[in-house]
Amino acid sequence: MLFRISLSIGMFLLTSIGMSDTLESVRFSNTVWDVEIFPQSLAVNVYPAGTDITVRVSSGQIGLGPVTDFSHEGEGIRWRLPERALTVHVASLKDSLTIEFIQDDPANDTQNFTWPVIENTESIQGYIFPFFEGSYVPTDDLTWRDFLCDRGPINTTAGLSMPFWGLDLGERTLTYILTNPFNNQILFRETETSDLGMRVSHAFTPNWERKRYGVRLSLGAASPIEPAKQYRQWLIEKGEFVSFAEKIEKVPAAEKLRGAAHVYLWGDGLSVKLLERFAESGLDRLWLGVDSWQDGFRHPTAVAKAKELGYLIGPYDSYHSIHHPNEKDTWETAQFDLSLYETGAIVNADGTKNRGFKKKGYHLSPLVAQPYVEDRVNGIVAQMPTDFNTWFIDCDAYGELFDDYSPSHPATQLDDMNARLARIAWIRDTYNMVVGSEGGAAYSAATLHFAHGMTVPVIGWGDPDMKEKTSPYYIGGYWPPEGPAIHIKQGPLKPNYLYHYYDPRFRLPLYQIVFHDSVVTTNHWLSGSLKFENAIETLALLELLYNVPPLYHLNMAEFSKHEAWIQRHYAFFSPLHRHIGGQAMTDFEWLRDNRQVQRTEFGDTVELLANFGTEPFAYKDVVIPGKSVVARWIDAGDVEVFSVE
Repeated sequence: MLFRISLSIGMFLLTSIGMSDTLESVRFSNTVWDVEIFPQSLAVNVYPAGTDITVRVSSGQIGLGPVTDFSHEGEGIRWRLPERALTVHVASLKDSLTIEFIQDDPANDTQNFTWPVIENTESIQGYIFPFFEGSYVPTDDLTWRDFLCDRGPINTTAGLSMPFWGLDLGERTLTYILTNPFNNQILFRETETSDLGMRVSHAFTPNWERKRYGVRLSLGAASPIEPAKQYRQWLIEKGEFVSFAEKIEKVPAAEKLRGAAHVYLWGDGLSVKLLERFAESGLDRLWLGVDSWQDGFRHPTAVAKAKELGYLIGPYDSYHSIHHPNEKDTWETAQFDLSLYETGAIVNADGTKNRGFKKKGYHLSPLVAQPYVEDRVNGIVAQMPTDFNTWFIDCDAYGELFDDYSPSHPATQLDDMNARLARIAWIRDTYNMVVGSEGGAAYSAATLHFAHGMTVPVIGWGDPDMKEKTSPYYIGGYWPPEGPAIHIKQGPLKPNYLYHYYDPRFRLPLYQIVFHDSVVTTNHWLSGSLKFENAIETLALLELLYNVPPLYHLNMAEFSKHEAWIQRHYAFFSPLHRHIGGQAMTDFEWLRDNRQVQRTEFGDTVELLANFGTEPFAYKDVVIPGKSVVARWIDAGDVEVFSVE
């Protein structure tokens, strides 16, 4: 028997059509879109208002079993998939739809659940991903397809800087936001038609008391940054966005990050002589990182001089790995004591201890590390003749989070994250420090002042060509200590890495759209601004277009070699960043179809225009020379030009 049920749910009209007792589909409708859901297969289609296109939000799946207990409540609907021990809840709010999956059998063992399943269709022109800063992936780009399909599963806290992605539909943009960013993986695959498809899977692990996984869907404007705008607004609505201005109120020294280039010092770099050279060259704002807090003990006069010149200066620190006290070839940040080594390791689900960085020692539980954090930092500060005013903690904002099955310190990935953020916040608040970490994953943005690794991340980790000394792509080792080649040796980057990490046609400032007025980000220290000689010019234009600082590795010889370039870049970047570094990036657009000319906007103050091509381009009353960035003050119309040639 055919039956139809229609009822009003908020702004939506719910229409359910079924045969006998089998529910076939549910439809939500409003002025923005129609959404059709097939409860048994979990297929979802979207029909944007005013268009004749169909967007397949997720393809259907088989083997989910029957639908039971269908009901409607308030702004949504609910049903069960008993064979998967899942309750599915769909809720509408304004112009968005949230689909949540709840494992409703607490005795159920760990299971992986896949949704959505995205297949390429004619309506999808490109994928929008927050890979580090942001990437645009055309659906017909075979190079990108092969790159993503060969990567294997991508962890959504470490592989994505923010928990969302988008589909470019031409006239509209569809945004997916993961409401639970933990225990998720994205797997890309080549479809039967040689297109790029993706699946997102969530692991309902036994250590979570409430086992929920959800995706928020929204349809927005035709813009490659629309998913970032949607995510930013979602954070603001939840009260989870903290502005840089608020951070300065708590730690006034954070103001010194505005306009500052970031510099790691090596060898004779931490010296009064080089610091005075910096100041004489006009570099009046710098963030200075030293390899070890021991450098501060050895060079207290230089630390004092750095602070006198108005610089931020501080050590590298880490609590990520723990080594045996007698470990050979250890590093100082991984040394604690035997008791913690024996009891503090993160434990895998199978009972084995989780191996540390480079498979040495173990990953250290942040839940038990806090007394050691306090002991180390308190001890360093107490012994320092001149205090550091900034602190860098490696790994904590990178996104690598762990489930810990230790009987003495069990933790979910959420617990792991909170403990990491708590120790960063403790250093910040106890010593009024400007704090930073690696990466800058979205979960850390409310806590951090700065992050290293968002503009350009680590590239080619594990690539033998970058480790083999006879290879033209060899990046160098950690010797000599006064100028480690891995940081200061310049060389070419492989063409495929240039394509995916630097080519401006595929770059998007997604992180800056969300967090430019919250966190200062720059490159990873293994991908510094001067590291790859065939990417230096493009990276300089990207840094200026996004209004993010450069990152250098310097000692006296390296500064002498690059001084003219650093001065010229700084003279353009620093005044701008002091002015708009605390403002939101409000817009981004491609000004040419080939995506070689791009525009960003900050508040209603400044627009930056970048021409990555070689021919001049006219935009309104401004001509943008090739290989240049133009800053234009919107009200006054004043113009300033930086050219890499």
